[in-house]
Amino acid sequence: MADEFRIDTPYLPGEKGCRFTWIIHEDDEKTLYLRHNDLLELNDVLTHGSSAKIEMEDGASSILVNSDVTDFFIAGEKHMKIETLALKVALRNFMKNNPDA
Repeated sequence: MADEFRIDTPYLPGEKGCRFTWIIHEDDEKTLYLRHNDLLELNDVLTHGSSAKIEMEDGASSILVNSDVTDFFIAGEKHMKIETLALKVALRNFMKNNPDA
């Protein structure tokens, strides 16, 4: 598992979606941008406690949601993991604080 992850707003103001950032070490982090539709699909899957594979818009990245762990397969990178329950809580808080994401 990655040492830490966070969900942030996009880099550009007014842009919909979010960024998932994993802090691997002090000087190493990986970021995956989720567009609005991918974010809504992920939120729906987590809200309903479903398992699913979400194909990202780039066609090379995907998210695999299982009951215990969610895997993020980022094009050209080593895949990252988040405990599904931790992701569900973090995403719920993000959506509550950023309803227009």
